[in-house]
Amino acid sequence: MKCWVLVFVCCQFAVRAQFQFNFTDFIPVVADGQNLSKAWDGGLNTPQFSSLDYDYDGDDDLLVFDRGADQIRLYKHVTIGGVPTYQLDLRAHLFFPPQLNYRVTTYDYDNDGRKDLFCYAVGGIQAYRNIGSAATGLQWQAYSPYLVSNYAGPTLNLYISGADIPALVDVDVDGDMDILTYHISGEHLQYHQNQSQELYGHSDSLVFVLKNRCWGKYREDVTSNSLFLNDTSSYCTDGNVSNPELPTNDQLKAHAGSTVLALDLDQSGVLDLVLGDVAYGNLVRLMNGGTSPNTNSPMVSADYNFPSNTTPANVQIFPAAFCLDLDFDQKKDLVVAPNANNVSENENSVWYYKNLGSNQAPVFVYQDNDWLQGDMIDHGAGSVPLLYDVNADGLTDMLVANFYAYKPVLNKEARIAYYQNIGTPASPQLLLVDQDFLNLSSANQGLRLLPAMGDLNSDGKPELLLGKDNGQIAYFENTSTGTTPNFQLQTVALTDNNNVVIQVPLFSAPQLFDYDNDGLLDLMIGHKGGTIHYYRNTGSAVAPVFTLETTQLGGVSVQSNGPDGYAIAHFFKYQDTTYLMVGALDGRIHFYDSIASGTSTNFHERSPDFLGLSAQIGAYAAAAIANLDNDAHLELYVGQDLGGVFLLENEPGSDLSLEPFQVAPLQVYPNPNKGTLMVKGIQGLCSGALISLSGQVVLSFAQVQDQHQLDISSAAEGTYILRLSNGQSSLVIKQ
Repeated sequence: MKCWVLVFVCCQFAVRAQFQFNFTDFIPVVADGQNLSKAWDGGLNTPQFSSLDYDYDGDDDLLVFDRGADQIRLYKHVTIGGVPTYQLDLRAHLFFPPQLNYRVTTYDYDNDGRKDLFCYAVGGIQAYRNIGSAATGLQWQAYSPYLVSNYAGPTLNLYISGADIPALVDVDVDGDMDILTYHISGEHLQYHQNQSQELYGHSDSLVFVLKNRCWGKYREDVTSNSLFLNDTSSYCTDGNVSNPELPTNDQLKAHAGSTVLALDLDQSGVLDLVLGDVAYGNLVRLMNGGTSPNTNSPMVSADYNFPSNTTPANVQIFPAAFCLDLDFDQKKDLVVAPNANNVSENENSVWYYKNLGSNQAPVFVYQDNDWLQGDMIDHGAGSVPLLYDVNADGLTDMLVANFYAYKPVLNKEARIAYYQNIGTPASPQLLLVDQDFLNLSSANQGLRLLPAMGDLNSDGKPELLLGKDNGQIAYFENTSTGTTPNFQLQTVALTDNNNVVIQVPLFSAPQLFDYDNDGLLDLMIGHKGGTIHYYRNTGSAVAPVFTLETTQLGGVSVQSNGPDGYAIAHFFKYQDTTYLMVGALDGRIHFYDSIASGTSTNFHERSPDFLGLSAQIGAYAAAAIANLDNDAHLELYVGQDLGGVFLLENEPGSDLSLEPFQVAPLQVYPNPNKGTLMVKGIQGLCSGALISLSGQVVLSFAQVQDQHQLDISSAAEGTYILRLSNGQSSLVIKQ
């Protein structure tokens, strides 16, 4: 068997170690009378669930892949106060192949006790063998670019639609992993039998043949959610494949999407099916009428509202079901989530069914529809945090805007959530007091309503600006006479000094900030095109007047792979120096430092991907700097595509006022390596260390400089982190 070794080069940390933020959850958040135990975990939209013991401690951890933003989340199985729970490990992306999309799951195909990784490949599926250990940490070996199957003659890519979730399961109970997936037309379920046992007598290979082209002997109606049992078409009359129809271009376009979960629900010894369809919100259970796993027995009954013994699963469109132990009782539960991005729920979308029976005869009973989600800040898709003292009580509050929340049927609405700080100046605590601030979802203002706040008339109370999807900005005056804000819409379209409507090229993202240091709040507007419009306040302290100075302030442009950037600008001051963070469509936060107030020079970009956060964010990054606990360390609040917020805190002893630091791309080669490692892109002279994934320093290096050779011949085979003292890092594989 030929193998390929996967080489990782992780996102480099593009700032000095002295300017660093760490993920934290120190600010408690309360909603509906409950402390959110996973408040700052970032939200979920279209998650897929599987198990993986990624730290090799004998306990299964939880692997979550959200196809909405192609994000990996790893939840470690931990015990806190004697109670088992899951705790998010945001380093997960470092230990997985890059550019995962559509689907990710695990299965121990070689029966070595370590679950392997299966993910999407163009038109099919790719496998990575788990070759890690407790000593070396999680690492993968690519099995092949994609899996193939023998179609009764030609050996072709084992076709699986990008929309589908197939069943990876031992159909014939011989110890190796088979695959059940829909035919390209979407009407029949195909059984690809693994030949590892048949050919080699063991289960460490992925060699498939199309065993049956109509497994279960049923046909799916292409125009409805109906299934025809005991189908008598030519596809289903013969249990074995003799001359299967090969894929055609027309068939490639016909199949829209299906999800398949295969498990024995009645102790019959053969697999039953739980199916989801791209056009419907219900799960369908098919019961297998056979008794032997080695025959193609027909499905004999269909339940179109599974699980019908309890509250049936009902997402808006395209449910996917997963079966794994979620509550640490050694019994596999059922979890259901939408598998369609942008057209189904993006909050309250994870249905959890506890298994009150056994693994042999499960009884799934509905518990809730926001499992994990309900413990997070999660407001649909595309969260944008704003930190401001909304009620003028001296404590910084938080608004979380979204691009949209899903609203049945096939509709969307924009909302802003209001979290009031009910803590103290030193111990903040956020309380969700309003899911729909100002009832904006019913105000006909459009989608993607992004707020900005500031005292524009010097009355001691903040006004509200609201960026809109049409590129305009609505203006709300705060007419409150107490601590409860009372925002009244004054104009749907803010105008400039010439009484012309202020409008940017779609999806305005405003910020009020005194850019020219004259004591008046100026208007900065990011937008879909990826630049920043700067309107200087040429009015007075009680009557602002906004005058356009430039449509590309500082030369900033965050477009990526096309005309769109969706720039969200956040200017802030620290120690009398102005800084800028710009969130972008591709999930990156661009960081600019030491900004002067003029319009003639380009800003110095200190990092095009601040802290390498794009790996966690996925898409639609939005950043805000604040200091809720009034200590010496700033907090970074990061919104992203999945509707939640990440919280990071500046490291003790860090200093934002460092000299500009220009980062060159870090190069580490050859990788994998057998002895001598070359490093390029180092700024100045620094020290370094080769660190195991368990955190042990294996080798230390002094006075490392650019184009330096490092001797790693004494290190054992494995995967290591090469860390340099300027904050740059890379993963290295030693063969």
